[in-house]
Amino acid sequence: MELTRRQQKLKDRLFNVEYYDTGIWHFKDVNILDGHEELAKEPLVVRKGMAQYYIGAHLPAIIKDDELIVGNPNQNSVGWGTVMPIYYTKEEGEIAERYELNECSVWGHHPPQYDKIINIGVSGVKDEITKRIDEELRKAEPDQGILNELRAMTIGLDGLSEFGRRHAEVALQMALDCKDAVRKRELFEIYETCLQVPEKPARNFQEALQAYWFTYCMVNSGGEYVPLGRADQYLYPYYKKDMEGGKITKERAIDLLSSFLVKCNERVIIETKKAENHSNYGMFSQGTVPVESDTGAKAITGGYDQRALTWKDDEDINSDSNYNYGQSGNDWLMNCIVGGVDREGKDATNEVSYMFVDIMHSMKLLMPTLAARVSSQTPESFYALVADTLRYGQGEPMIYNDDAIIPGFVDLGVPVEDARDYSNDGCWECLVAGKSHFSYAHVMNLQMIEYVLNRGMSLKSGLKEGLDTGDPTQFKTYEEFYQAYLKQMDQGIDFQCQRRQENFGLSYMIAPDPLFSSIVDNCIEKGKDIAQDGARYIFHMIIITGLSCTVDSLAVIKKLVFEDKSVTMQELIDATRNNWKGYERLQAKVKNEVPKFGNDDDYVDEIAKRLMKDFQERVDEWNRKQERLLYCLGVGTFENYAVLGRDTGATPDGREAGGPLAPNYSPSAGVDVNGPTSIFKSIAKPDLLKYYS
Repeated sequence: MELTRRQQKLKDRLFNVEYYDTGIWHFKDVNILDGHEELAKEPLVVRKGMAQYYIGAHLPAIIKDDELIVGNPNQNSVGWGTVMPIYYTKEEGEIAERYELNECSVWGHHPPQYDKIINIGVSGVKDEITKRIDEELRKAEPDQGILNELRAMTIGLDGLSEFGRRHAEVALQMALDCKDAVRKRELFEIYETCLQVPEKPARNFQEALQAYWFTYCMVNSGGEYVPLGRADQYLYPYYKKDMEGGKITKERAIDLLSSFLVKCNERVIIETKKAENHSNYGMFSQGTVPVESDTGAKAITGGYDQRALTWKDDEDINSDSNYNYGQSGNDWLMNCIVGGVDREGKDATNEVSYMFVDIMHSMKLLMPTLAARVSSQTPESFYALVADTLRYGQGEPMIYNDDAIIPGFVDLGVPVEDARDYSNDGCWECLVAGKSHFSYAHVMNLQMIEYVLNRGMSLKSGLKEGLDTGDPTQFKTYEEFYQAYLKQMDQGIDFQCQRRQENFGLSYMIAPDPLFSSIVDNCIEKGKDIAQDGARYIFHMIIITGLSCTVDSLAVIKKLVFEDKSVTMQELIDATRNNWKGYERLQAKVKNEVPKFGNDDDYVDEIAKRLMKDFQERVDEWNRKQERLLYCLGVGTFENYAVLGRDTGATPDGREAGGPLAPNYSPSAGVDVNGPTSIFKSIAKPDLLKYYS
């Protein structure tokens, strides 16, 4: 795509100005209770709604040169944290801290129903809430908790409307002062747009984009790191109507969408060492019930508590502060997915789908992280565009296969219509946009081998963290070793599944989100928050972590110890305990003489198939014995493959202590020697139906 004049101006400002602006973190010293102590008598969820209104009323309304879509969320990021107005008392904060929770513990990841604000506006959503309040009040014994939540929703929504109204005021004043006739007209159109949305339904493509962006700004500024969902599906009806009615040209549509996409990138910081760090223990915390497991196992949910995001010049590069410096600093979990089938199962790829891919690539934009849904019905021209874009090596768009993913949802119990309407969350997992609460937890599979070899002891901490499954030197067969490994793995799965049963809903004590909840399906109907059981689907993904390293380690034990008998179990234990020092020949042997996952070698691939099947069956047991949560499956490390490996000692695959894990479902670095098609063949051998997420 050849850039339009406006696209080039927007890109120049983005690359030469915005990327070097570290931004302003608003509300650092704001507590809505200061001077209004009587508000402390209000329910906490209502005070959170008031804090969200405060954001909408005080976040600066700024309109930048050449932009057609306006509004700026507060400065924040997954890596550097969130700042928002405080709304809780000192005592409430102290209680939450015991559970490792605070105002930042909203979790995020799941997209709201952006299309609801686009299609019916804040006023339409408030009408639904008013009806639900009336219904509750007519009961003999109204539920006060429900009424509090619904009231809080209306207050948060008023904040969203106020945010739009304030931009209308600024646009009108700028239009009156502007000397350039063309820009004057544009500013007046922005004024008209912001008068309409988000308060009332969008009527055209510009208003749809603006309502969409205002909603994102307010939800994100309230601490939620959320993706954009199925953007092309939300926007296409308005694009189609305007184009068919002759109200806009294709160039104008491109400029509008480009302005929207540039807004997604304005908080990127190139000079990362200048970024403020507001990350804290509450970020993405699911809550920790203050009871330790019998084994001392740890509830690792994402590696976020292990991050250190402020660079310290006076410390070594491998210090806790500097080791993962900058990780996720320019990340907002802002995924966006286009293409795919609709709820009826028909291909829904449209002109806006193509525009997203084309504009993102042509303008070299970083955000949103773009994905494309494809199926057997996808037009060849869309495949060609995606393939042509991917060959430039940026790894986007990510590709999601409807024909594989939709059956996985249905197998889990999601109705096929909702399954067809799936989106991705803020990382890469699949969920039903606007209807889901999503969270996840890691099972540290590679560490389970460490526990078998050391009778439950961690090589790094020296503490007993796993089970004592017996003296590994006394195992007579590989099957005995594998069964011991399964006991460790099952214990890890059970720990994470049970932990989520216990801690789901804990964050509501300090971090409800009434604004977000008002645009999540079922929350109004139930009168419950997204942090409670409000969403229609509550997914919790249990993740195999370090799969390739684990499989390669099992292959070493199977082949060298039990089949070839060229290495004793004690030698392998001693080598890993000594981090391969003095055992370099053995380290070379395990690295070079044993098949590795990712090379289309059935010897090791069969181990992966079995492990993933056994993992699946254990998680399935949890789905059969309860109905509250939907436990889905994944294989992953996210971007945390380095930090997640830091607590794991040396392993039988030749990896050294503290070394990174193989990322996600990829082979370990350097072992895939038979080319990319062999990788594809290896990863396709296990039954992946239930690993759709």
